[in-house]
Amino acid sequence: MSTKTHILVIDDDVQLVDTVQTLLESVGYAVSYAYQSEKGLELARETKPDLILLDIMFAGPPGPDGTEISRRLHGDPVLKDTPVIVLSGVKRALDMPVKLGPDEAYMPVASFLEKPFKPNELLAEIEKALGSRD
Repeated sequence: MSTKTHILVIDDDVQLVDTVQTLLESVGYAVSYAYQSEKGLELARETKPDLILLDIMFAGPPGPDGTEISRRLHGDPVLKDTPVIVLSGVKRALDMPVKLGPDEAYMPVASFLEKPFKPNELLAEIEKALGSRD
């Protein structure tokens, strides 16, 4: 029996994490999660997930935002090749007129999905990101 693909969700939106976890587990992924960015980084280092879903903006105690976490993951010798997909409502929340997306220096991630997203869009991005590792 093969090991399940492990996905780490780092997002402070409890309802979104629950929904994403249910979706991913229903199609056979193993899921862990963290509601704070620093805890997510620690959990990534402990569990070495196959893929990370990452929010940009975090409420609560001060800490690094998702762009900083993506740069730390990218600079980590063990996690640097782990695909990261950003799930964020930052563009709408801040009424940004620009398109946000992966950028090697600023936000080194596999892709960027704007919240709210459709379940099939998320699954397609995950498959694409995991397929690019092979």
